[in-house]
Amino acid sequence: MKRLLIILVLFFFPLTFIHGEPAVKVDVFKQQSRAYRQEGYKLQSRGDLQGALPFYQKAMEMDPSYVEAINDVGVVLEALGNQEGALNMYKQVLEVDSNYLPAYTNLAFLYEKRGDIKNATYYWKKRYQLGKAGDYWTEVSRQHLLKLGTYPEVRKDIMEESAQMISREVVYKREQERLQRIEEASLHYNIGAELMARGDYSQAVKELETALSISPPDNELKQKIVEMHKKADILNTKDLAMINTQEALNLIAQDNFLSAGEKLKNALSAVFRIAKDQ
Repeated sequence: MKRLLIILVLFFFPLTFIHGEPAVKVDVFKQQSRAYRQEGYKLQSRGDLQGALPFYQKAMEMDPSYVEAINDVGVVLEALGNQEGALNMYKQVLEVDSNYLPAYTNLAFLYEKRGDIKNATYYWKKRYQLGKAGDYWTEVSRQHLLKLGTYPEVRKDIMEESAQMISREVVYKREQERLQRIEEASLHYNIGAELMARGDYSQAVKELETALSISPPDNELKQKIVEMHKKADILNTKDLAMINTQEALNLIAQDNFLSAGEKLKNALSAVFRIAKDQ
């Protein structure tokens, strides 16, 4: 009946392929593997480990990526006294999914049971590192490391690893900030250069002053900004001197000598500043 069902599914649904296998076929296998695991779990719950084992094995055969089923096989084998087989299953789980945390716990417990402190510490440490703060099994891992007498050393390693990670993050953040300052300064420099080309020296000076205020950590860029700012400032001052001079002449023609004097004073002040800068 099951075979007939699979044939009907394959007949009525178009086939797509995943890693060389028809997608419908893969999906059916996964569904069937979960059904086998469910049967295995029912038998295990009743204490029938020998009966549960074939169902778990069939589940992992039909879906080799089904880490829960692989882990179940390891648990049953361990309960039946086959420690080597259990170890192989737990390690196989981690080969498929290195983030499947129950496998680390099972390996740690089993190695601890065997008196293998080195390997027990390794897997408790991995479970401790991968767990979240406040998580039940993270605390269990810490307690076992304390019992084994290796927690202080593991804690030191973890703290050193955390410090290195923080250090890398700080360096990365500083580098990002440095690049951002260079980018912002370059933007204002380019705007200033464009304004210079248009003859808008007053606005060019403002943009270049903004670029300088960012203090870009790039000496070559900073020097280019300083040089352009100096040119823009001279040209802007020259324009102001000429404008004030022309306004002063207009005021003299109107016999407004007091205001003309102020304009000439501003013009001369600008001229002297240019001469001083040169």
